[in-house]
Amino acid sequence: MTEQDNNNALNPMNEITPAETETQPSEWQKVIYIFTNPGKTLATLRNNPTWILPLLLIMAMTVAFTVATKDLMIEYRKEMILNSEKIPEEQKDLALERLENITPKAYYIQSIGGGLVGLVLVYLLASGIFILVGNFILGGKATFKQIFSLYVWGNMVALVELPVKAIMALAKGSVQVYTSLAVLMDPSQSKTVLFQLLNAVDIFAIWRIVLWAMGFVFIYRFSPKKSYIAVISIYVFYVFLSIGLGRLFI
Repeated sequence: MTEQDNNNALNPMNEITPAETETQPSEWQKVIYIFTNPGKTLATLRNNPTWILPLLLIMAMTVAFTVATKDLMIEYRKEMILNSEKIPEEQKDLALERLENITPKAYYIQSIGGGLVGLVLVYLLASGIFILVGNFILGGKATFKQIFSLYVWGNMVALVELPVKAIMALAKGSVQVYTSLAVLMDPSQSKTVLFQLLNAVDIFAIWRIVLWAMGFVFIYRFSPKKSYIAVISIYVFYVFLSIGLGRLFI
């Protein structure tokens, strides 16, 4: 690989010609490009940040995943209750009874309704953290709409991730499936810090990081190096925060 090839691989803006940036793809073209040529989609977000279609697609896939894995998820929740050291023993039977008697309608309202609301809240919060780092710590300039759009488009990875994990879960008979370095360890060790750190090195998480970093290049006009350091730092912070909070409540 030549030095020029290396530069093109690191800097997504090298792949976009002036003519391409002048011609705005349609929303459905952006959906295709985010998987086949992400630079073409991400290059539009600075001047034309959009998010409605990708967010709807992610929500639809989330609903499909929830429906497909319903029985497996209920069994997993039972295991979590039984193995939890935070739930008093006298309350475990009550929690298990509620799960046993939950109707499909109630389950879907709780899981889908709560899940979608939670998804939007997480996206808003994460976009705020991106803004904090990009605007106030690194001195860039972007609007919340631009960064929210970037965060949503980066999460289009879910359109591949969720079907893959649903298939893996149904084949295994358990939702405890991994596409990360956690496959090197026994699932029974899932509560250990090492397991959770290895689980953070996930192929789909890396894919998201690449897309978000490319978006930082286009929106903030940061160098590729600065963009990747920023996004990876945010992700590392998120991983350690998640592990810390998880150990408090699980």
